[in-house]
Amino acid sequence: MLSYQHGYHAGNIADVHKHTALVLLLKYLGTLPKLVTFIDSHSGRGLYNLTSEQSEKTGEWKDGIARLKGQDLHSQALKDYVAQVATFDENIYPGSPALTAQMMAANHRGLFFELHPGEFEILKENLSSDKRQRLIHSNAMDRLIDYLPPRNADGLLLVDPSYEVKEEYASIARLVNQAHKRWPGGVKMVWYPLLPEDRHEELKKGLKDATFYELVGPRKERGMYGTGLALINPPAPFDSAFIEAATEMKSLLF
Repeated sequence: MLSYQHGYHAGNIADVHKHTALVLLLKYLGTLPKLVTFIDSHSGRGLYNLTSEQSEKTGEWKDGIARLKGQDLHSQALKDYVAQVATFDENIYPGSPALTAQMMAANHRGLFFELHPGEFEILKENLSSDKRQRLIHSNAMDRLIDYLPPRNADGLLLVDPSYEVKEEYASIARLVNQAHKRWPGGVKMVWYPLLPEDRHEELKKGLKDATFYELVGPRKERGMYGTGLALINPPAPFDSAFIEAATEMKSLLF
């Protein structure tokens, strides 16, 4: 939706959960010698200033990435995530495109969709100098399938919509199932919020062959009480490494 801007939520608990998984996948895929394709369906602006008016208004990052900085972390996946964030300027939080661009190999490529015109212009300012990246000002729901690589190619599809419209839960499941049918060799990762209405159950029911990882806090009458990820075709080491990270995450964030 064009009303959604991630600057209000950058670095929050959902980002910690999602980006720890992303860094874990990028660490593995970034070492592959052949061409790897990374696709982000809802890219945002790529970089977020945590001192901006949007971030200051909600302060969500203070309950997210801020709680991990300076901690004596134990899980390697969580250490790797915090280390990647720390390579950016102190008040800058990297979105998925920036993390991907930083960790992908020189011979790999990224395709980043963003529909919001203002966010896309800032995304171009932040990433257009990297010739490995193709920035696409379009609705991924309509165009993503056209950009998928060959069936057995290595890569990652990240689907991370706002879910402002309740129908997105079903439409995202259909999109990801279609993408996996066309590109079974790629890893698929879908983020979803846990909200009191529990509409995410429709997404989970619709996704085929997915494993679900949820970080659940105290139940609320309003607002997000947890964050979820659906993974299809992840590399074998992912499961145990991410579960270890998520267990430590929960002890620090809730």
